[in-house]
Amino acid sequence: MKGESGLAEVAVESPITGVIVEISVSVGEEVSDGDLLVVIESMKMENEILSEYDGTVKEILIRQNQNISQEDPMIVLVVE
Repeated sequence: MKGESGLAEVAVESPITGVIVEISVSVGEEVSDGDLLVVIESMKMENEILSEYDGTVKEILIRQNQNISQEDPMIVLVVE
């Protein structure tokens, strides 16, 4: 959804079910396409979740050691 300023909010969803082992960003931080956002452990393997956008972290919806399901929103980014 784009606002008057031309900015849009995008929710980064979990691609897998697992446990959050690392959150690599903080609210207000700028991220680029390819930056590490979150590490999720699933089936004893650590999976790096990378940003697909250039933007700013608006909200973090997860916490470390939290169980997460596929398609759960994890982070909200503001992108142009």
